[in-house]
Amino acid sequence: MTNIAFIEDNTLYLKTLVESIQMQPDLNCILAAQSVEEFYEKLPLRARLNIIFVDINLPGQSGIEALPGLHSRFPQAELIVLTQQEEPALLFKAIVAGATGYLIKNFSLMQFPTLIQDLLKGGALISPKMARYLVHYFNPSDKLSSDKPLLSAKEIQILTFFADGYSYQDTAFLLGISLDGIKYFAKKIYRKLGVNTKIEAINAIKE
Repeated sequence: MTNIAFIEDNTLYLKTLVESIQMQPDLNCILAAQSVEEFYEKLPLRARLNIIFVDINLPGQSGIEALPGLHSRFPQAELIVLTQQEEPALLFKAIVAGATGYLIKNFSLMQFPTLIQDLLKGGALISPKMARYLVHYFNPSDKLSSDKPLLSAKEIQILTFFADGYSYQDTAFLLGISLDGIKYFAKKIYRKLGVNTKIEAINAIKE
């Protein structure tokens, strides 16, 4: 039996999610809450969860803020962000915080049990557009030319974030590197390219 929990503040949508799996003999909704705080209040003492679906915009603690605590409490559970927000920055923040999936609320609820079964078979619950973002960022040569031997793959990746308007601090967070580390990489990049700013570096690598 697969035990599932939902944290979703839209009452009607939450009800529909629960109903969509109720007729599945191998899926069991242990808990449906409208906030992270309610989730922990209602959580049975010895509950074992296999999948937790969590929205991002919630009253009280946000879904992304809740991910580290959920991962700590249920280290073996799949933590799937369920949201309407197709934002690359939120996608990366969710993954860094412990999410194992990022699902946009544009799927047919009739297909929801099938999506869960695919996940249990080893698949990944991530919407196609968001998956393309991941490919884009972890294969930065798709956007910035990587045929310049002076720059390493990591340096190209950092420039990709700079090119999309991310600050040093945001880039550090999304790549899991300290702010000082990003500054160190940036200085190396600028020195190698003979430039002094992010804009000059981006323009240089595109030439």
